[in-house]
Amino acid sequence: MTSFVDEWDDGTPPAEQDRAAGGGSPPSKRKAKSKGGRKKSKEEPPPLVYQTVEEFVTDFLAPVIRRKLDGQTLTWCPRWWVHAEVLIRVTALWRSWENLRLDPATGLSTWFLHHCDPHMREIMDGSTGPLSKCTVTNGHETDRPLKPLPLEPADPAMWLDPAFSADGAKR
Repeated sequence: MTSFVDEWDDGTPPAEQDRAAGGGSPPSKRKAKSKGGRKKSKEEPPPLVYQTVEEFVTDFLAPVIRRKLDGQTLTWCPRWWVHAEVLIRVTALWRSWENLRLDPATGLSTWFLHHCDPHMREIMDGSTGPLSKCTVTNGHETDRPLKPLPLEPADPAMWLDPAFSADGAKR
């Protein structure tokens, strides 16, 4: 019989791993208290596992997402944080992961299927993605940066419609 070998297993029991990651007892069993010792009406949210998006990428995303990066089909930039779209998408991945990790039933599956997979497909697309001018071997491309989307101004009256304006929605 073949057993599963977990390359990330450090021998720490799962309950201790949760506590080390800041999870402690399950959120439903924690008592939220104010400074005076009285119970709050709402529980405090559990602490984040990763304190920054950089920590999330370095300690979780990069070690977990492993792909054959050929610079054409799939690519990555070691300076991913200088690409605005990548920074925003990876921040969305971090925040959604912090939320969905708390769902023990389908949280991680939901995160992969509805968040990680679509974002990483866009980020790593070697022909049209935001990193398409960069490669793992040559690094960040500064000589031929991608240009912003071209824009033409719309009629300002269009933005008064409630469908397109926060002010219009209040009317």
